[in-house]
This record gives sequence, structure tokens and C-alpha cells, in this order.
Amino acid sequence: MWTKLLGLGLIASYFSGCSYVASVSQTNLPKNRSQVVTAEVKKYIILGFNFDNEEFTKIPERLQEKCPGGRVEGVMTKDQVTLYALIFFWARHVEATGFCQKSTVALGGDLL
Repeated sequence: MWTKLLGLGLIASYFSGCSYVASVSQTNLPKNRSQVVTAEVKKYIILGFNFDNEEFTKIPERLQEKCPGGRVEGVMTKDQVTLYALIFFWARHVEATGFCQKSTVALGGDLL
């Protein structure tokens, strides 16, 4: 009886997972929030072996590509890590959201 319960407990813990989310606002929110831009990266890590984080460093570039001729402000990031199967397998998902701010130049060169 106890061996069956122990076996069932081990099987349940093997297929269970744990997840946490961290959210951070990187810059001040702008007044104009009409054009939202997002970029995300997903990465899977097996047995804790993570050889590079190169994809995560490209998030600012991906945000800026979606806002040609302007700048991205009010950047907020969400970092979610999910651990599967007694932490043998991790899934990491980072999502950044910002607001594209296009500046208008009036005659005389003043920014509006």
C-alpha cells in the first residue's frame, strides 16, 4: 500500500510544474499610448544548461523595428519561468511592451 502511494507521489511530482512571473517597468509611461509595440522571446533550457542569452539581448532592437522613425517609451517587461518535471526542463518567456512615440517637426524645426 505504501509503495503504491510513494510511486504515485513520485509520478505526480515528475509531471508537475512550477511557474513564476516577474514584471518590471523600465521607463516612464508616455502621455500618448495609442501605438503599442511588443516583442517576445521564448527559450527552453534542459537540465539547467543555458549556453547563451543572445536572443534576450535582441528585444530592444525588435521593439525599435516596430516603431520606424520614432522612439519606444514606457517599456514594461514580463519574465516568466516555468519549471517542468522536477526542474529538469525549463521554459523561459520574456515579453516586452512599449509605446511608439513619433515626433512631428513643424516649420522652423521646433518639435511638437
